[in-house]
Parts: sequence; C-alpha cells; structure tokens
Amino acid sequence: MADSYRIGGERTADGATTILRISGELDINARDDLRDALLLALGDGDVVVDLQEVSFLDSEALGALIDGFNASRVQGAGFRVRNSRNVVDRVLTVSGAKDLFDS
Repeated sequence: MADSYRIGGERTADGATTILRISGELDINARDDLRDALLLALGDGDVVVDLQEVSFLDSEALGALIDGFNASRVQGAGFRVRNSRNVVDRVLTVSGAKDLFDS
C-alpha cells in the first residue's frame, strides 16, 4: 500500500457488513489495492465504502469501485459508497457512478 492512501476495514457489530474506510488520494497506484480490498470484503458479505477522507479519485480508482459494485451484484451482496466530498463527489456525480452506487 502506498503512502498516498490508506484502506482499512472493520465489521459492523452484527457481522453482516464490512465498512472500508479509505483516506488519501486514489489514483492508478491505488487501483489494485482498492480492487483487492473490495473483493476480499465482499467475500464476507455486504460492503460500505466510506470516502470521507479521500481527497482525489481518478478514473482507475473509479474503475476499481465499479469492479467492486459489479462483483457485489454477481454475489448478491450489498454495495454502498458514502460520504464522498468535494472533487470526489463531483467525479462520482459526473461519471454517473453515484447513481449506480445509490441504486
């Protein structure tokens, strides 16, 4: 994992959901780590991705989020993205991914 971002996970009290708390800048360097973390978390059930501390999101990292979303649909698991702010929220909105993740 690079110094420019962190990915941490925790299970909810009921054990049904993993919350991935991500911080920093998500660019091409984060893509594989993010995708791996999402797929690993989906192995345990539903996933919530918290982007509150993310300051940058490029198309490669967005692709990893979409890969996670698609994998959740195949597995029948829930997938939510929450707390996007500023430029990250703009990227999600303009790309249409925000609507996808909120569906």
